[in-house]
Amino acid sequence: MSEVLCYGEIGIDNIIQADGLPSPENAVFPTSDSYHGGGAAANTAVWLAALGLSVKLSGNVIGHDAYGELILERLRQHAGIDLRLVEQRHGVTTPFTRAIVTPDGERSFLIFWYPQAPKVQLTKEMLKGIRYLALDLYGGPERFETAQLAFESGVSTAIGDVIWPDHPALPFTGIATNSGAYIRQSFPHVDIRQHARKLQSISKGIVITTDGPQLVHALDAQGNGFTVQPPAVSSVDATGAGDAFRAGLLYGLLRGFDLPRSVCWGVAAGSFKVRNLGAASTLPRFEEIEALANSLQTRPE
Repeated sequence: MSEVLCYGEIGIDNIIQADGLPSPENAVFPTSDSYHGGGAAANTAVWLAALGLSVKLSGNVIGHDAYGELILERLRQHAGIDLRLVEQRHGVTTPFTRAIVTPDGERSFLIFWYPQAPKVQLTKEMLKGIRYLALDLYGGPERFETAQLAFESGVSTAIGDVIWPDHPALPFTGIATNSGAYIRQSFPHVDIRQHARKLQSISKGIVITTDGPQLVHALDAQGNGFTVQPPAVSSVDATGAGDAFRAGLLYGLLRGFDLPRSVCWGVAAGSFKVRNLGAASTLPRFEEIEALANSLQTRPE
């Protein structure tokens, strides 16, 4: 039986490697152009399945088009993913993203059709037996409604990038996994640790802030803080790093590990992800993630 339901984006990523970003009168010449499974929900589901967990997937509807068939083909390669809540319809254009990835591994996105795609409406029946809902907020009011439904059903929510103190989903967020870079972009000059404490005072849950190669900061549900230093890696593509982190974290929690050890599993998964192109196209062996997770140390903050 599946203990995690991943809800949100399901689509295709077109990843374009280039030496820089285009600008007016300045062309760039890509060095590679490849297609990968994409979307935060699908990425998280693939990583969870690779860790040996059973997981349900749902979110936006996909089309009976080339991209729709491609994403289903790739998802079906992972026996641990239950696709019965993935809906495919005629007349729908499957969402996709074009990501320009520069040599430092950072990416810039052009996003197509995610807002326009219909969304599957979850019910309490669909959440039966589920312990964690992994949710991305890159959508409309259905995301808030899904978080509220999970909360009312006794399902813990793990939500990515819920960084606004007044966001309606924050009171229903059991675990917030946020990007430090995204916080700084949205709140210039903010102290990300103080910002995390403000969020935690509202959610009363776990708040984790990743920051690329910098320290990961975590607050537990009582507001106690600790940090983890990610290992030094050569970043090829950061696309989906947060999704891999969330999968590793949930794996640890579902296996009964305490929060510090579970965060180390998240850091380990995210560290392996950035070494390869695509959000979930190249997956490390379980033993590699386990060894790296066990080598990491947490420090009280």
